[in-house]
Amino acid sequence: NVLVAVHDGVPVPKVIDFGIAKAINAPLTGETLHTRFDQLLGTPAYMSPEQAERGGLDVDTRSDVYSLGVLLYELLAGATPFDPKELSASGPDGMRRILQEREPPLPSARLRSLPSATLSKTAEDRQTDPGRLISRVRGDLDWIVMRALEKDRIRRYDTANDLAMDVLRHLSDEAILARPPGRIYLLGKLVRRNTAAFSAGAAVLLALVAGLGASLWQYRKARVAELHQAELREVAENALANEADLRQKAESREMLTQSVVLLRKGDLEGASGILDK
Repeated sequence: NVLVAVHDGVPVPKVIDFGIAKAINAPLTGETLHTRFDQLLGTPAYMSPEQAERGGLDVDTRSDVYSLGVLLYELLAGATPFDPKELSASGPDGMRRILQEREPPLPSARLRSLPSATLSKTAEDRQTDPGRLISRVRGDLDWIVMRALEKDRIRRYDTANDLAMDVLRHLSDEAILARPPGRIYLLGKLVRRNTAAFSAGAAVLLALVAGLGASLWQYRKARVAELHQAELREVAENALANEADLRQKAESREMLTQSVVLLRKGDLEGASGILDK
């Protein structure tokens, strides 16, 4: 519902239908709005995730920012973030899941994925060539669009003016407010989109850690017992060695005593035999 008219040689965009905005702002009951949402109140390709929520009444200006982000995406890439035919064919529940859970590709990535002929036509419509178009969109414009399309509206631009100012910063070669999301944020979104899988993975990991901990404890216990047995064995072997040494010394002393007795008796041959032993 946005048309562009030319006034005094200058193109001026105009919003031509405020019907949905009036309906949302009207004092409707939740049941009425719920029924209208089931009838797809609005154009699915331009609807924000919260606008697509079943029975959701909490829609504010940031929903318009999202729709502007879709429009900017389409102006840059020649297509909306999500295929309108797929949204319509998926039904109300499928449409909600796509809008609320699936992340659209970057505009520059969408351009790269277009068939060669389509990309050439898209670039020609924008008075440039495919390589230059992708290069110009990649970077600042990617992140400006993706900030406007954030699922979490807290991370979107608060107003359309904030979005416009970031576009002007880009055109003036100034630093933009939109930045690529950090790894921790991306990981958090990945976990939220795949809660069941991550829960199962966490359970398996916990079981593995618990099993590893038990195995290490058993290994340590066995190792301590083994070391203790080795120490006891060494003590026993030393004791046996000492006993043999003492026995040998005792036998030697006894034989020496016998040899002395024999010598005193004049039995030189018997004493010599004992000494030889």
